[in-house]
Amino acid sequence: MAVVADGKILLHLERERDSRERHAHWMSADLIHDALAYCGLTAADVDLFALSATQSTGYGTDTPERLRFDYAWQTAEQLGTEAFHRPHFERATAAAVQEPHADEPALSRLRNSECPEMPDAWLTGRGMLAIDDVDGRLLERLFSSPVLASSHALPMTVTLDGRVFPAVGVLHQAAHAAAAFFQSPFGTAPVLAFDNGMPIRSKSGFYGGGMLFYGDGSTIRPVWSAPLAAGVIYSQSSRKLNLGAFSGPGKLMGLSAYGTPRFHDPAFVGDIAALAGRYLHPEPGNSVIYGWLKAVEDRANALGYRFDGEPFGPFGKDLAASAQKSFEDLVLYALDRLRVLLEKTGRMGPELCLSGGCALNCPTNSRIVEDTPFSSVFVPPSCDDGGLSIGAALYLHHHILGHERTGSADLGRNIAALGRAASPAAVARALEGCAGDFRIDRDVDLAERAAEDLAADRVVALFQGRSESGPRALGHRSLLADPRRAGNWERVNHLKSRELWRPFAPACLAERMHQHFEGGPQHSPHMLFNYRVRSRDLGAVTHVDGSARVQTVAPGSGAFRDILEAFERRTGTPVVLNTSLNGPGEPIVETPEQAIDLVRRTGIDVLYIEGNRLQIRRPPEG
Repeated sequence: MAVVADGKILLHLERERDSRERHAHWMSADLIHDALAYCGLTAADVDLFALSATQSTGYGTDTPERLRFDYAWQTAEQLGTEAFHRPHFERATAAAVQEPHADEPALSRLRNSECPEMPDAWLTGRGMLAIDDVDGRLLERLFSSPVLASSHALPMTVTLDGRVFPAVGVLHQAAHAAAAFFQSPFGTAPVLAFDNGMPIRSKSGFYGGGMLFYGDGSTIRPVWSAPLAAGVIYSQSSRKLNLGAFSGPGKLMGLSAYGTPRFHDPAFVGDIAALAGRYLHPEPGNSVIYGWLKAVEDRANALGYRFDGEPFGPFGKDLAASAQKSFEDLVLYALDRLRVLLEKTGRMGPELCLSGGCALNCPTNSRIVEDTPFSSVFVPPSCDDGGLSIGAALYLHHHILGHERTGSADLGRNIAALGRAASPAAVARALEGCAGDFRIDRDVDLAERAAEDLAADRVVALFQGRSESGPRALGHRSLLADPRRAGNWERVNHLKSRELWRPFAPACLAERMHQHFEGGPQHSPHMLFNYRVRSRDLGAVTHVDGSARVQTVAPGSGAFRDILEAFERRTGTPVVLNTSLNGPGEPIVETPEQAIDLVRRTGIDVLYIEGNRLQIRRPPEG
């Protein structure tokens, strides 16, 4: 959830950081009150709620006796009915059911309605190829159509502890797109929002596939659907290799570098709508990528592969590489179609925003910068579903309420520090509670001592400042190591109980980046682009294909920047290995106590909590 005041994001929290359950998505009344209290606010200060939901779960709560969501046309009358589409509202209310969740009866949810209006041009069966068939003057209407935009929001109410608030539900891809565009430095820009949602429109009008939007000032409008199978191919390939439903795609991205895309077939590059004969099984109930999966299986059988379910075996490596290649080519196809649309309407430029879970795919993001006309690409740090709350709030504030954007981000600036910081009192309590187990040096020079530890080949846990928004640790809740020692790759994977083949990312002083890495964009503050490693001295952060997922750290970035500068002064290397501070299957740590507990359970050498250095007291050998 996010707290936004006058267009400024005061706080962004992900439920999993509190519940300690990865990808937890149910809202609770207490989390709302806690977030408001952190910002010095109460429920009485709330003017409006903005809502968005994952495509499969709807608006859910695990405190149904205190928190409820409803569709309500009176909110449209209060905010202005022109911002909403009455037929879509009526479809949503007709399908809406307040129901217990099938797997967890204690939870309650309201079904969401992902049924945006689609003009006939999108539904010809030619998908994005139909852009070629439409006159530029007709395409121009898409950029100002009130009906298309209004069908991406629904008037609602939220009942919190007996008090009813007006609310707006923002459709999934619109929230993704708003999170990207309204946090970007661009005045105008197209947005590709896409994830692993269902790219086939159902008979009822449900559509979970990708969408192309265009942002202009304080407005953002859908301009074409992007029915790509890229996200589904990636997620189902990771499931086929037993890599996990949620964490699997991230693992698959790392695994793909070990293989060869022998199962990639260019015949599947295009809209799933236009290639339905290749993708879809004639009988319902089969995967929407049935044809792609069958082609992989047939090719693998012909080449003599064994389907042993082992990710790091020959089939696993080559399936990962093939899924990555298909993913990249599908995304570049969609962006070429977007280029045609923008050129026909006189809007083509180098700017592009990406959002949705698929925007976490770093090799693809860099291919976009290097291989397409879109050379200035912005991806928000919480581009996955964790950032939907930010997008919904900014969509409501700017697009529906009409407030102008103020201030501007910078492509080189890290905007992820939107979570909570530990108060001095909370830090003091945590230190007092662990004093018997740890040797504590208080109020040290954080940058110099941490750099000293890293140079001495100690693995350093860093807990400082506000936690990061999004799935990447960017120097606030991080685990750091010396990148020059190749053995630290395996060592840190052991500490985190991860598969030993999974790579780690380097964090680098921004102005030194191109001395050690090449390719990709000039800036990568959120660790969302791949680069080619130039230096031979960074073995712990150089993947097997010579790539690295770089985080650039700009001047003025606070304590983490200071550590990198101090490490460079000691070693001549402006780079450290940076990974998230969490154990296996756990969310990133949120509190000092959680960081201390992680160090107790692992072999992490040193923990810094703000300006305090902690080292566990280990019994003497023998």
